[in-house]
Amino acid sequence: MPTRIFSGAIRAGSLPVTLLTLLAGCSNANDPYAKLPDPPLVQGQLRTVTVVSDDAQLAGRIQQEGYALRPFPPNYPEADKVLGVLWDVPESVAKGATIYGAPAPAPEPDLRLLVEPLPPAVPPADAGVERSFFRHVLGVDVPQWPAKVPRAANVRVQAWTYQVPSILEARKKLRANAIPVVTEPVGITTPYMGDQKSMSLRAPGGTIVELIEAAAQ
Repeated sequence: MPTRIFSGAIRAGSLPVTLLTLLAGCSNANDPYAKLPDPPLVQGQLRTVTVVSDDAQLAGRIQQEGYALRPFPPNYPEADKVLGVLWDVPESVAKGATIYGAPAPAPEPDLRLLVEPLPPAVPPADAGVERSFFRHVLGVDVPQWPAKVPRAANVRVQAWTYQVPSILEARKKLRANAIPVVTEPVGITTPYMGDQKSMSLRAPGGTIVELIEAAAQ
């Protein structure tokens, strides 16, 4: 099924580095997210954690820890291109993504693994601003490192994917509150999610936050 663009261009522009630096250095008193009226802007449910590493052997190690590979047919090529923009990675990296179900019994989000050379790490964001962003924009606590995924300098979270009731309503509220986004809403079809509408923004620490509205809830 062809990709459907809901706005003139998918890429809205990444959050400027100067603004990221400002947010990372804000004290709680100057936290812009704490001042949002009637939070949260949307109510998200964490669906998938996307980790990225330059170590292709990580796939084997997470399976040893109990993550189960979920084999899906390849995406349509056009979908890989869109997903690369949504996750801020090259199309070739998005094409090579693999999905894993979390170990039982605790309910955990799925894990998506991307393999690519890593750029230099960015400084962590102010913890108060990060907490305020997730609570007041998404209605959730700051997400935790995925269970049983080895922590290492070359393993990072690239994106948190949250399911929301309505992408267009989410975009409306983000725009009304001057929350910058990385991409505008776009419609695609993938074997993993089926028909979906997606957009992405960036947490104060630079991690991508993907919002999705899936036809199959």
